[in-house]
Amino acid sequence: MSEVSDRSAPTGNEALRRIRTDAVLAALREHGPVSRTELAGLTGYRPSSLTEIVRELMGSGHVIEVGAGDSSGGRRPRMLEFNPSAESLVAVSLEGEQARVSVVDLAGELLGAYSLAVDPGAPLDGLSDVVHQALRMHPKPRPSRVVFSLPGVATAEGAVALSPVLESLGGRSLTEALAERVGLPVQISNDVNLIALGERERGAAADVDDLVLIYVGYGIGAAIVSGGALCRGAAGFAGEIGFLPAGLPPTPHSGGRGEFERRWSVPGIRQALSELDGRADDAPVAELAARAGEPAVAELRRQVIEAWAYAAIVCACVVNPARVVFAGAATELGPDGLAELAALVGSAAPSAPEVVFAELGPRALHIGAVSPSLIPPAANTAQPVREG
Repeated sequence: MSEVSDRSAPTGNEALRRIRTDAVLAALREHGPVSRTELAGLTGYRPSSLTEIVRELMGSGHVIEVGAGDSSGGRRPRMLEFNPSAESLVAVSLEGEQARVSVVDLAGELLGAYSLAVDPGAPLDGLSDVVHQALRMHPKPRPSRVVFSLPGVATAEGAVALSPVLESLGGRSLTEALAERVGLPVQISNDVNLIALGERERGAAADVDDLVLIYVGYGIGAAIVSGGALCRGAAGFAGEIGFLPAGLPPTPHSGGRGEFERRWSVPGIRQALSELDGRADDAPVAELAARAGEPAVAELRRQVIEAWAYAAIVCACVVNPARVVFAGAATELGPDGLAELAALVGSAAPSAPEVVFAELGPRALHIGAVSPSLIPPAANTAQPVREG
């Protein structure tokens, strides 16, 4: 699943500056505190080339000096460190009609969490209400932006596609409308992409440059990372595996949910369980694991595993990842379910990827939301922006 930015790719000096800024922030987050000379070694840039970037980041508070380091004979170097308290951000996500809002610092640490049911007929009312509640409760550190992890795709103008709860917005720009209501810049990023960024930074894919993350929740979507970069596709629809055909011949899709997603997402599994014996558990995937000894439930569990494995095999055939990470409710299948998934994928994919469960849970989205690539330049924080 992916999104489209309203910013064209930066060119010339702008591109170089952004690349260097991202590299500095990433190096300091991973290795700090370090001296300017050490920072140059970590990034591959000359100290003179980093002077302006470091000065700007210190001016915005994202980088601070934290004392002097060891000397090899000359003056002791001043040490630089990433400052996660420079600002906070408001991370908004949707799971079905439930809006979840988290206030996090720039290390992705949770400062507060809030939730509210959203009326699909007037989603902006609920979204703005719960964001305002979060802002009232956490005015410090300074909230600088809202990161909306979108279950679907945003066009270049900020209009939303493939997100049923937000369909009433029509062609209106979600970015502009929400920014106007909450008084902060708004970035739109696909939810599964943010989870993949988080897992790649600190979780189950921390050492992998080529991976697919498959998220199972209210919907089903995938994030594709190739060569260390997210793959979004020509129109931002890369990873929309919820629209995989359920059989042959493929049938035309209609609306915001594909047939594969309707059958094999959490609501689809809950409905299937209910049709078995009238029980509709709030955690149907966990129920599949707990009731695996019952023949009818075991058969449904087998079908679910085969369907999820099918999605992973398709992704493996197309992009050849080193690892497939199953996230969201899929992790509730337990070790036996993971082993069966891995065996099916391994037996059918021509170059079998490692298959693992995500490790970070909800934290993955928070960590993805504070990725250095999403931090706007200090001089560009006054206007609504979207992920570049």
